[in-house]
Amino acid sequence: MDPVKKIIFLDNTENYFMPRLKFEKSSSGELELFMTTSDIYRPVEEFLLTFAYENTIEELSGALCYSYELDKVEGLKEKEDSIPPQTLERHKERLKLLKTKSNIHINQIKEKYENTRITEETT
Repeated sequence: MDPVKKIIFLDNTENYFMPRLKFEKSSSGELELFMTTSDIYRPVEEFLLTFAYENTIEELSGALCYSYELDKVEGLKEKEDSIPPQTLERHKERLKLLKTKSNIHINQIKEKYENTRITEETT
């Protein structure tokens, strides 16, 4: 992670913000990864943490953004008659851009890493 992008708060926590994620090192040295998809940040689920560890946090961020836009486009297509056409087009353009960076959906990540965990637990 680029140290230039690090934000240090008054309580001495070190933070990196990426789309849909916050990576934090507390003043006691504990590392945490949070979802920033709502006003209340919540810890990232274990399968997403495993994905980020095996790939990168940036790839996880990209996958979360891609998943959001894909789900949004699919939801807007169902309401196509009742929404302005530019709304759907705007999300389609974002999805097109995100497909060049990531094309893995959060459900695929969940399926892969939860199946891996179940297999490891049974062996």
